[in-house]
Amino acid sequence: MNAIYRACSLLALLAPLQALAADAGPLMHESDKRLKAPDETIQYNMELYDGGKLTTSRKLVRLDKQMADRNSTVVRFSSPVAVKNVALLIEDSGAAINDIWSYTPSTKTLRRIAGSQKQNWFMGTEFTYEDFEDYKLNAYRFDLSGSQSPCLQWAKCAVVDATPQASAEQQASGYAKKRYYIEANSYYPVQIEYFDRHGALVKRLTTEGLKHYGQYYRPASQTMWNLANGRKTKMIVSDVSIKTGLADNLFTPRYLRNENE
Repeated sequence: MNAIYRACSLLALLAPLQALAADAGPLMHESDKRLKAPDETIQYNMELYDGGKLTTSRKLVRLDKQMADRNSTVVRFSSPVAVKNVALLIEDSGAAINDIWSYTPSTKTLRRIAGSQKQNWFMGTEFTYEDFEDYKLNAYRFDLSGSQSPCLQWAKCAVVDATPQASAEQQASGYAKKRYYIEANSYYPVQIEYFDRHGALVKRLTTEGLKHYGQYYRPASQTMWNLANGRKTKMIVSDVSIKTGLADNLFTPRYLRNENE
């Protein structure tokens, strides 16, 4: 029965591919729905590589919660000491530009990141601030551009091009386009390609394995490849907790200052 269900799900997902450049909005809304748990906590080991050589190892936690008036994400480093309690908060209230806050414990500085700064690099990694945002469904146009089979280690993916449509997002984003590879069974974006404002492919995020946590799929690890400089940042998942009832006050600029976590 499971095999039949998966096959039907795959066919339903990929049927629109007969008309390339079809509206992929419904597909991305379904993917977004399957991605977002009411709340979750994910622990990561982060590895930074330069020229294939491991240069830095860190630990961090990511918290996510869907609230009545906003969706929020917190990223906080726990080690090594040099970056402990450096934290990031992203608040998505449906506005054109998300509110992004960062906290630096060495200077006790809490600052709001302007929209145009979200394309800046985050803590020496190959991620920018905006790479931690979700699909931003209301700010992008999503076009179904094809399919890929095989798709990394999976049988098939739908390939979706996302281009910013909201003028504020066009000005703030560092990307002219993102290309999502949506795995047909889980609807998880197992690969994302990032194109700069000149249309050049500059980064690629790949997923290495998916694990099932109840009704949700989460990656075993993900790697952000910088195709311009040869560096990469790997995020290895060490623990996942979903629907534990995270308090709303964990997702506030004030709480970023809490260094007792």
